[in-house]
Amino acid sequence: MPAAMHVSDAAPKKSARRAKRAPSKDLHLTTQQKRLILNSFVRLEPALDLVAQLFFLKLFRLDPGLRKKFDGPVEMQAKKFSAGAKLAMISLGHEDGLAPTLKLLGTRHRQMGIRARHYRTMSRALVWTLERSLDKSFDRDTREAWNTMLSQFTKLMAG
Repeated sequence: MPAAMHVSDAAPKKSARRAKRAPSKDLHLTTQQKRLILNSFVRLEPALDLVAQLFFLKLFRLDPGLRKKFDGPVEMQAKKFSAGAKLAMISLGHEDGLAPTLKLLGTRHRQMGIRARHYRTMSRALVWTLERSLDKSFDRDTREAWNTMLSQFTKLMAG
């Protein structure tokens, strides 16, 4: 695994009282969940642009109204998605995390008319894409790890 994709064993500390009052400021995944996500991503990476195109094709089938919210051809959107996915995977191993970037992206998406329900559709499309792309290596634990991460992405991006 590339050094930039190393998963830190340090889990963020947070008191129970603070957890109830304030929303999470970053992703909270176990070391095992991070490992499963990263390992599955490494399998996808050689064909990431094609996987991203498949994701967008599925997304636009699930919600055709989303197509008009994304400017440009699917191939261009796929390249942006691929770059964002790589950044997300690299950020999983860093303490400062991905939350600030996700919040900024969420702000941009809100300006485009993307809402929380759209993120849920995106998550469904991505999980479907991962199932097709990873086949048997997308097992129950890996699916659960991705769903946990995507749920947290949705909370951060939807604001």
